[in-house]
Amino acid sequence: MRRQSARTWICVQFLGYLIDVAWHGLLSPGVEPATTGDMMRHLATVHLPLYVGAAGVLISTATALLQSIRRSSTGIALPVAFIGAVVASGAEAWHAYAHLHLDTHSAPAAGILSVIGFVVVVIAMFLRRLAL
Repeated sequence: MRRQSARTWICVQFLGYLIDVAWHGLLSPGVEPATTGDMMRHLATVHLPLYVGAAGVLISTATALLQSIRRSSTGIALPVAFIGAVVASGAEAWHAYAHLHLDTHSAPAAGILSVIGFVVVVIAMFLRRLAL
């Protein structure tokens, strides 16, 4: 895996979190779309960078892990980063599903789980870089 690719996707996902926090915390606190159509538009705009970033991080960590396995040089960092990416992506899918069903109660739990997975990826990739 090109390290630059993974860093780019991590930055995209982080930017998605910043947009999400800015929108929900500063620009429209407490406001949630009331219809499924409005929610779809909201997810396709405000949340899109986060979803694209999470997918990119998942794909790039999976690719790096597979390449590492083929070279028989797998340490612990890439598997941990991949698990973090799976957690973050799965949580974002749960988050989107909850929102599309206009469930605003479980969506924050999914968002927190996504951030936890993301932090695991960032720490694992940082430690991997230190080890190289």
